[in-house]
Amino acid sequence: MLLAAVLCVAPIVASTGDVQAQGKTAFLAEQLRKNTDFRVRVDAALKLGTSDDAAAVKPLCGCLGDQSEVEAVRVACAAALGKLKKPGGDGCLKEHTGDKSSKVREQVTTSLKALGGAAPAASAAGPSCPAPPAGSKAKYFVGVGISNKTSRPDTDIKPIVEQQVVCKLQSMGRFKMTADTDPKKMAAAVSKEKLDGYFLNVSVEPIQYAGGNLKISMKLTIMTHTRDLKGEIGKSLSMPGVGSPSKSDEDDLIKMAAEKLVNDFAGLKP
Repeated sequence: MLLAAVLCVAPIVASTGDVQAQGKTAFLAEQLRKNTDFRVRVDAALKLGTSDDAAAVKPLCGCLGDQSEVEAVRVACAAALGKLKKPGGDGCLKEHTGDKSSKVREQVTTSLKALGGAAPAASAAGPSCPAPPAGSKAKYFVGVGISNKTSRPDTDIKPIVEQQVVCKLQSMGRFKMTADTDPKKMAAAVSKEKLDGYFLNVSVEPIQYAGGNLKISMKLTIMTHTRDLKGEIGKSLSMPGVGSPSKSDEDDLIKMAAEKLVNDFAGLKP
């Protein structure tokens, strides 16, 4: 059992007063994000899984998608999402069925079964994009993943980013896009078609409002199709005169930032 392998962990040390002041879920989420001892982070993840609090989904999902986090912590986060059984957990798990780590993939599958779901089958469905230019020849085989760290639902954010990134790259002709981002399936396609394979993870960071300005920050993590890290590009855009939350303004900035990220990536792959 993968979960059993990470249960021997150091306890979280904190006074009852501290936990009560911050709220149990908020305190555990903070430990998961910031504690320097990975054993404490594992323990925090597992405790979030038994919290019965829907607010625990977001920090657990963020942890699961953090490729810089140690494997044991990510396994614990996948296990916790399966135990938590709250809305959004299954969708988050399904995004990581093709994770580079075999242990994370195995725990994701186990957790999805616990939730009564299953890993998604390969799907050609994606955004509705124009066909590549006639006569163009692909040089790169590219899959795209999207991490939504905003407070808005995935159904708001992901279609916007997917449309901008996938359609923009496909329109250039040299990028062949795939909706099936499983590493093994991508490797088979890359080998068959003799193309260079890449997986791009686009992260939309928390939306910020300060001093009458709206700020959107996004990151594009560039990996090979086997999930070896190659680099990262970041973009931050601001819009003045936006004093209160405006979804339309947020959407506009997200589109602009996504397009800039795509152009920067495309510039690296002529």
